[in-house]
Amino acid sequence: MLNKYKTFIKNHPYVYILLLMAFTSFIGISIEYIVNKDFIGAGIYSSLGITLIEILRVRKNKQKR
Repeated sequence: MLNKYKTFIKNHPYVYILLLMAFTSFIGISIEYIVNKDFIGAGIYSSLGITLIEILRVRKNKQKR
């Protein structure tokens, strides 16, 4: 199973980043809503910024290979 996971990350790094961002954002938003009954929209912008930086980093690493 771990080999399939590593192969997926190697073959589809952009999809992996987007899935990971969506999953962690959902968890973070859910916890914030459960604890404080509030939605913080600024968290979406910061997660999008971090995702963009990570996509650019992966793109740069793929160009080096």
